[in-house]
Amino acid sequence: MGFYLRKSISAGPFRFNLSSSGVGMSVGVKGFRIGSGPRGNYIHMGRGGLYYRASLGGGKTQIPRANIAPSGTYSAPAPTGYYATQQIETGNTLDMKPSNGSDIVDQINQKLGIMKLWPVSLVAGIVATVLLMSDPNTAPFGIGIAGLTVVGSAILSRWDASRKTVVLMYDMDEHAESVAKQFSDEFDKLASASRIWNVETAQRTADLKRNAGAGSLISRSVIRLAYETPSVVKTNVSIPAILGGRQHIYFFPDVALVMKGKSVGAISYEQLETYWNTTVFIEVDGVPSDSVIVGQTWRFVNKNGGPDRRFNNNRQIPEVQYQQLGLRGPGSFQKLLQISKVADRSSFDAALRAMSKKVEQLKQIALPPPNK
Repeated sequence: MGFYLRKSISAGPFRFNLSSSGVGMSVGVKGFRIGSGPRGNYIHMGRGGLYYRASLGGGKTQIPRANIAPSGTYSAPAPTGYYATQQIETGNTLDMKPSNGSDIVDQINQKLGIMKLWPVSLVAGIVATVLLMSDPNTAPFGIGIAGLTVVGSAILSRWDASRKTVVLMYDMDEHAESVAKQFSDEFDKLASASRIWNVETAQRTADLKRNAGAGSLISRSVIRLAYETPSVVKTNVSIPAILGGRQHIYFFPDVALVMKGKSVGAISYEQLETYWNTTVFIEVDGVPSDSVIVGQTWRFVNKNGGPDRRFNNNRQIPEVQYQQLGLRGPGSFQKLLQISKVADRSSFDAALRAMSKKVEQLKQIALPPPNK
């Protein structure tokens, strides 16, 4: 998809429009819409600093390590001789509170906790319809209830969409937009890898013979990198996201949101740390097309690295070089990705630092002068 910055978005029956005076809201259908003044969460990123305006006419608010799985890993479970499993993906979203936009994080968590009403209306209507239709004397009423259920559920669905939505409208100057686009371009390069996994757990093993000579075992799952937002967020900017594992990460222009289940936390870019390394992985699930095989081993190995002849089903397994991206932050946050394609990722880190630098510059502009 790549980077975009729209001037209007829809949330339920409402349309939000960004103009030089702020965010306007209108409601209606095509050809007949009723509008009103600035509404929604209006996030300004430009020469005037960094600030957001709370929803529905609120006041303006100023924006004032763990071990990595070692190389030589193998994905099969260890039958004997293994050590305690280490959880790789960690972090408590409730402890992730950035210096900017924490009120918006609270709004998102509140919206995530709201129950949808239209499914309740639909189920109740279906039950009432079935009961009424079972009796010939009340069958006409059942037909009427069925019609009301369809109309009512549709209306409630639109209402649910609006009351469970946080609208974030970004007003960005040319430099802020350029910085966001630069990160989006680097994100696309990372997403182009044939396969990306989320590393969930790791454990050391002393049983090298039955684990293809691997010194540690990991569990992992395939994830995807795409442009999405949490289900309750509507915004006019494309948001790069790491989707998979226990935690999803959304790279908004001013802050990184971390979603785990039904709760959201946030990490300032200045607090978000990245690290890269390469690892040799004993691959049993097929080698991705953009990966490099650096060696071969056996499913059951001798001490000298050769095949153990006692096992009839012994076979060769490729040793593949992968890249790993680690993310760390406050609240014990850690996430580790394994990437099939090894490449120079310095430009990704540079783009992320540029985002952090831009946000910090705008925060300093927005801060009031110190008291003398």
